[in-house]
Amino acid sequence: MITVGIYIKDATTLQYNRVELFSDEKISVNSSIQNVNDISKTFTDYSQTFVIPASKQNNKIFKHWYENSNDYPFNTLIKADAYIELDTILFRTGKIQLESATIKDNQPDSYSITFIGALGTLKDKFNGLFLKDLNDTSNDFPYTDTIVYDKVKATAASSDIMFPLITSNKVWTFGSGTTYPINISGTPIRTLDLFPAIRLSKVISMIDNDTKWNINFSGAFLTDPRFTKAYLWLKNKDAISDYFAFTKVDFTTKGTMESSPGVTVDLTDNSFIAKYTINKITITPSAGYTTVPYILKRYLGGVNTTTTTKSSGGIGTNQYLAYSDNRKQSFQIQTSATFKFTAKIEVTYYSGVVPTYSATMAEQTTGSNFSIANSFPEIKIEDFLAGIMKMFNLTCYSTDGINYTLDTLENYYATGTTRDLTKYIKSDNVNLNRVKSYKKINFEYEKSESVINTLFSQANGVEYGTLLLDTGNDGDEYNIKLPFEDLNFSNLNETFQVGYSLKNDFNKYIPKPVILYDYNPTALTAAGFNYYLSPTSSGTGATFSSYKAFGQEYFDGTNTYSLNFPAQQSTLTNVVIDNSLYNQYYENYLANIFDSKARLIKVSGILPTSLLTSLKLNDKILIRDKKYIINTMTTDLTTGEVQFELLTDFRVAI
Repeated sequence: MITVGIYIKDATTLQYNRVELFSDEKISVNSSIQNVNDISKTFTDYSQTFVIPASKQNNKIFKHWYENSNDYPFNTLIKADAYIELDTILFRTGKIQLESATIKDNQPDSYSITFIGALGTLKDKFNGLFLKDLNDTSNDFPYTDTIVYDKVKATAASSDIMFPLITSNKVWTFGSGTTYPINISGTPIRTLDLFPAIRLSKVISMIDNDTKWNINFSGAFLTDPRFTKAYLWLKNKDAISDYFAFTKVDFTTKGTMESSPGVTVDLTDNSFIAKYTINKITITPSAGYTTVPYILKRYLGGVNTTTTTKSSGGIGTNQYLAYSDNRKQSFQIQTSATFKFTAKIEVTYYSGVVPTYSATMAEQTTGSNFSIANSFPEIKIEDFLAGIMKMFNLTCYSTDGINYTLDTLENYYATGTTRDLTKYIKSDNVNLNRVKSYKKINFEYEKSESVINTLFSQANGVEYGTLLLDTGNDGDEYNIKLPFEDLNFSNLNETFQVGYSLKNDFNKYIPKPVILYDYNPTALTAAGFNYYLSPTSSGTGATFSSYKAFGQEYFDGTNTYSLNFPAQQSTLTNVVIDNSLYNQYYENYLANIFDSKARLIKVSGILPTSLLTSLKLNDKILIRDKKYIINTMTTDLTTGEVQFELLTDFRVAI
């Protein structure tokens, strides 16, 4: 018999306490990392619910949970940290969920608990929070024309924040006489129309760095260029200006304005009463900031009543008629770049004479940092991670509930060791089963509303980036669907590729999360064309003949990789890209499952403690010279007996 130790962490003392067990209670743990019966999901360890005695020790651990009058009961709303030892050797780390308690003859008799492995608790950590709830601000940046210019036309290596050429409000075209020809000086691309994108690897880092949970992601794939050259487009609003915080116009530098007896204009709380007959506010930019656009909002009683836009900077004077009540009025200013200004307040008061009182405040500076968190698309953290894992067929595992490894399934199996278990396997009971087959496997993105995607689906009868794989086998259909939108791009002139976040009617829309590739991370794409780039809403800006290309392909200097599931023709180079998501991450995996020689065998054996505690789910199992990978394993912790479901391994190393 194996001595089983289960330890549960006390939320108050932070100490781990050992649970007392029934001597005859069977404790089984089921383990699986990738199950061929559900090929798009990642699994984890879990136990069957088992029963433990309501002993003095266990009552102390669970704080007499059976008694609901207890003011400080054991919390069943969250799972408790726990780990399992076999003969004092660590077996698994995870969480314990208290399920129920039983009372017999008015006395506590037992508790039912369930053990859940480390990966199964990752979702609990995120607790339904969204990417926008991340508190890491290290990637925030000042949104300036210079920065946008450099990210669009830079010759240096790509940075963590880039600006793909995707239009959200104008129909970009090439050639005079067209809708909005960006090769003509009067209709350039405006930098304030461009939304940024952030590397996927930096999003993972932001999840790592968040103080709400203690986790760390690592893995070889996180540094693979096929991942590090992928970006998440940052758009969840219609206008780029919506992402910048408003700064309240500060009146406190004056406190009060000069006034006649009986008339006091108090500015000490950054507001003043709106009952004066006429009042004005004049915004005067400081030297060097006269071209910075800004938005001024007037609030009455905390409600925004008037919004004024100064699209090209400069002095702006706004005059308002008085109200008959005593509501406080205040002003807030918003810019997309650092802006220094002074504000002058004037009020006119009618009482037989017409005195005007004024005060000019000290110089103020608005903030200019673009908030990454505020601009994330609307998606839960757990759904984002699940989508990335499906996209690249990744697996995720942890031994301690803190450090999680993300890697491709092929890399995961390649790092396992080979274990010859022949002598431990019972040879008299071996069941062989066919592998569940599928007639079709559909690899899909969310449907895109983009005009380019719509035209593609109408012409081809299938959504852009979708692969409807006909396996030639019997069975049902299986869908692997990403929570992302696969934005198709348009080649305007030779190799000048742009995207359209516009519908068929050319109205703008908020897309689902969009994943993009930086096509060439160190060089510019140039084809003898010219386009115009301008920072303001008017003027011609500057002309360029090169740019940073974004889309669905990444070129490493030798090979091109695609974010589409099928081999598909590139809009940038007109070449079919064979290194698709399916080709790179699914083909080898599925070929092993659907090999005509594939078998699922069920065998059992009794393993020594040293093997039970060291065997990993990516280890290859040898039984009588045949090699298998572990599909599932169920371990009886008290006897060491393991029920294996093994898949024949014919995979080709890649």
